[in-house]
Amino acid sequence: MGRELTALDTYNKLVYKIVMLIVPAVCLLASFTITILNFTGFFPGVDKTYLLLFNVMDLSFLGLGIYFILTGFDKDGMLKENKLFFGKYTIALIAVLQWNGISYIWPFRELWVFILLFLLGEAFFFDLRLVQVTSAGLLISLTISWIINPEVLLPIRDDYFVANMAFRILCLLFTTIGVNLLSLFGGRFLMNELEKYVSKDPLTELFTRRKMNLYLQNAYNQSKSGKKSFCLLMLDIDDFKKVNDTYGHDCGDAVLKLVAGIVLGTLKPDDKAFRWGGEEILILMEGDKEEGIYVAEIIRDRIEQQFIFYKGQEPVRVTVTIGMSELDSGLSMSRLMEIVDKNLYKGKGNGKNQVVFH
Repeated sequence: MGRELTALDTYNKLVYKIVMLIVPAVCLLASFTITILNFTGFFPGVDKTYLLLFNVMDLSFLGLGIYFILTGFDKDGMLKENKLFFGKYTIALIAVLQWNGISYIWPFRELWVFILLFLLGEAFFFDLRLVQVTSAGLLISLTISWIINPEVLLPIRDDYFVANMAFRILCLLFTTIGVNLLSLFGGRFLMNELEKYVSKDPLTELFTRRKMNLYLQNAYNQSKSGKKSFCLLMLDIDDFKKVNDTYGHDCGDAVLKLVAGIVLGTLKPDDKAFRWGGEEILILMEGDKEEGIYVAEIIRDRIEQQFIFYKGQEPVRVTVTIGMSELDSGLSMSRLMEIVDKNLYKGKGNGKNQVVFH
């Protein structure tokens, strides 16, 4: 089984591609714009050698971005951890270098505002350490530029100088704190929401098959070491196609939600239920075969006793058939899945609405 795809993997794959290309491209656009303005006479007084070095630097940034995109994924399309790490910190270094390049070439007293954009750009990775490193690099560079070139980069020394400096410092301070807090708390919230999207079926709130392999492998390993016993249950809604054909797919969805709710409400917190596909649900529960049969019968009976009143139509009642197998470390996982599936269809062929264990 390959490495489980997490919400963080999904998010970082997208952000990695965008940031690695967009940030260097924007840097190059900035240097080209300054160069064009210089040659057209709208931005005079810039040393041509320095301007050339600035453009070469930004071209190299774009080359690095393309390199990280081309080499950042393995043969399965998964983002390489080392490339993600070096790519993020390369972007942080690019932000600091670009700031220094512009700050010493562009005689604009309000240039400090661009620090805020550089800081916000780093927040997309929701990596607190990355934001801390970038913040420190940019703020130290800004302070040095104020010392080296104060007549250009500081406010005009008039009656409002102290007020203007206080305003700049407070803006930078609050933005830095805000971006760091966003990376810390916003990242956690976003990852939780993405995890739900990636790992939970939106209709039934059951785990998807993306998460199944990880939980099955963990249970298999614990069973093999003798620490715990587990059972596999495969549940199928009897005559589900007839429900859809008779009452419509909206009613079918209501049935699925009802069945999933009963399953989740019956299982213990550490047990897991997955939407296998269509109307089939795979259940991984801790316990021996006696406990498994007991829980399966409770689920089957509770579903049989429930009615669905859908949009004023006649009550709809469904039953389920459940095939079961004990998690045996002497068999491969694929063989165990074959057994539980075989037990399920043995029950479907022998009258349905029953629990089958062999």
